[in-house]
Amino acid sequence: MLPALTAVLAGALVAGAATMLASPGGRSTADPTGYHVALTDSQTPDASGGLSRPKPGDPSGTSSTEPTTPDAPTSSEAATPPPASSTPAPPASSETDPPPAPASSSPDTSQQSRVVTLVNMARQQAGCGPIAVDVELTAAAQNHSADMSNRDYFSHTTPEGVSFDQRIRNAGYSSPGAENIAKGARNAEDVMRMWMESSGHRANILNCDLNTIGVGLARGGFYWTQDFGY
Repeated sequence: MLPALTAVLAGALVAGAATMLASPGGRSTADPTGYHVALTDSQTPDASGGLSRPKPGDPSGTSSTEPTTPDAPTSSEAATPPPASSTPAPPASSETDPPPAPASSSPDTSQQSRVVTLVNMARQQAGCGPIAVDVELTAAAQNHSADMSNRDYFSHTTPEGVSFDQRIRNAGYSSPGAENIAKGARNAEDVMRMWMESSGHRANILNCDLNTIGVGLARGGFYWTQDFGY
């Protein structure tokens, strides 16, 4: 596990049965959905969660810069002006820096894209086909990460009781499959390491039947969401 991330991870919920990973001296809290998180005794419990639903038709189923100082003005004695001329002197030419490029208004999604790349690398090694990014799953995942960050909770279910599959359907995706969440990891490599070291989360990532994904990240608290679909 990551030395800076202290939570142990819980398994996935399949057909109403939850599995749980615990560590010596750990304590657990239950999610209303039946999902469990086991936390170590630490000052800052960061955790990650994984949850899945059965496939349709299957009965088993997160700089500042120093100001520049302008060149100090210099003073000089005025020279005697030259005699007036009827022909105006050509303007002095000077090179100027090109105008700065306009700042992009698009959010930085490089870490989410990196998660998708790492997911597909893991799936390829496991013999699964590549997973494709879906805009509706991405919206569902990003909205959930932002909501957890803004309202300071960590669960697959919102405080109002909306489950992960309902959230995905509300975003317009009709076949939700699974969800992984995490908190505290600062980059894609760290959060993927957390998920891949947990059997439940790893199972979601390496489920060859799932073929679409959306990844969300809210940097306030570093809340991550992976939503998968069929």
